[in-house]
Amino acid sequence: MIGVETMSLTLLFIIGLCITQIVATISLVTYYRKWVTKMNGMMISMSLGMSAGILMGTILGVIHHGNLFESTIYSIIIGLTVGFIAGIPIGLPAVIDGALSGLMGGMMGAMLGDMVATTSPNAIINIIAFIITMILFLVLYTTEDSIRQQSNQVIFSFFKHPFLLIFITAILFIGLNYI
Repeated sequence: MIGVETMSLTLLFIIGLCITQIVATISLVTYYRKWVTKMNGMMISMSLGMSAGILMGTILGVIHHGNLFESTIYSIIIGLTVGFIAGIPIGLPAVIDGALSGLMGGMMGAMLGDMVATTSPNAIINIIAFIITMILFLVLYTTEDSIRQQSNQVIFSFFKHPFLLIFITAILFIGLNYI
């Protein structure tokens, strides 16, 4: 466990934030599934599966440094499961797309985590987590915007103040690095 002991609060924040974003996006798609186009649904499941796979693969690659097989299998399972679940409300093409993207993201994340675990594990996890968090914000925003355009009705929105949300997230990432 190289460097993981010192970042437990940051790691919990990262994992909690990403799980919240993934669950919010899947819930939104499930509730408004008749207004989500097939193409947007495939993009959503692919993005969620790949993001979960890369992030968890990087974290598990750092935690299980030297045991690439174990970190790869766990991250593939996580990414594949998230992509599969995200695609279920849309249909079979979205399920296949999400599952394959999660599988690929899990493999890439585990390799990345294992390769950089000895040099700078905290930095790579924070960089990947910040990028994935911002991508998940974009996916959630795109999902809301697509549903809003298709349904022509008022929907629940996470993005009443998007810049404030992104600013607070950036400050939290920076602040947790110094704790």
